[in-house]
Amino acid sequence: MREFKELRSLEERGYGVRWRVESLFSAVKRTFGESVGATSFLGQVVEAKLKFWAYAWMAYLANSLVGRAPGIKV
Repeated sequence: MREFKELRSLEERGYGVRWRVESLFSAVKRTFGESVGATSFLGQVVEAKLKFWAYAWMAYLANSLVGRAPGIKV
């Protein structure tokens, strides 16, 4: 029982959530590709942000229109 409480307290402090971030990065790269076409650093940042925005918008539409995976929040 003590081990369960320790594990639960670690999760409450944010440990063990790296897999969620890694899954999101993998999904975005799988959908839009690993590279960016911009040449300047600012352009690369903007392009990366747009990729994540587009992925979030696609996930929102899929959740609201199709009704799948209501627990997934991007």
